[in-house]
Amino acid sequence: MERAELERIVREVVAELLARRQEAQRPRRVLALFSGASTGYLVGMEAIHGLAAAGHKVTAVLSPAASHVIGVDKVEAAGAHFVVKPGSWVCAPDVINRSDLILVPTVTMNLAARLAAGLMDSLLSTLILGGLLAGKPVLAVRDGADPYGNGGLVFGETHATAPALRRQLSRNLETLATFGITLVGEKEFLPAMWRLLEGSPAVSANGAGPIPQAAAPAPAASPAPQANGRVHFITETDLLTMQPGSVVRLAPGCRLTPLAQDTARRLNLQLSYE
Repeated sequence: MERAELERIVREVVAELLARRQEAQRPRRVLALFSGASTGYLVGMEAIHGLAAAGHKVTAVLSPAASHVIGVDKVEAAGAHFVVKPGSWVCAPDVINRSDLILVPTVTMNLAARLAAGLMDSLLSTLILGGLLAGKPVLAVRDGADPYGNGGLVFGETHATAPALRRQLSRNLETLATFGITLVGEKEFLPAMWRLLEGSPAVSANGAGPIPQAAAPAPAASPAPQANGRVHFITETDLLTMQPGSVVRLAPGCRLTPLAQDTARRLNLQLSYE
């Protein structure tokens, strides 16, 4: 290879690397949405503070309940560039299109149910579902809406009551995962946020890396059929009938929802990927 050609290639590579570095350092516009759940509040404040310190601009939106549980003053003190207070009118499409990332640190069981039903009957649900329709990454803390976690403990000291209701509330979270919302625990929220800002793959609910591609188990232990080679989501309900310690053979074509992954770990299911 001639020296001139080699120098040209080096210049192109260096220019590409510089462009990527500039893009990675570009201030991002982040939309932080708060509902009335107390779980996720502290990590939400940490997220706003960290983003503001890094030069990113955060627009925060509070539901009426969040304005009482959290308070507009605390969100402003954390470093939010702009706060949309309850009762304020905003053009949802404009807000969404100007955002690079949508964060939902506090999710109530009520908000999860409305989102799972596809309802755009509030500003928060409109921004979340509209963000998905616009192809924006949406990252949420699932704990406050988890009937087997903090969400369920708000109403009692045990997870053993109202099993049918708890299953339904769990399915709401599974539906949100199928919509494309990345649901994580509080401890995984900040690392997942920075990964999304850097363009890295989003982590799964247990923070162990990208949600693995999976498929319905083989017919002998199949909770759901594979759909013409397209992605099919295995839910918690599909796995609850499996015996603990069972071997479940999976073929390409589907994904396990975060709750299904938790169930597989809880039942010690042996997942075999073909």
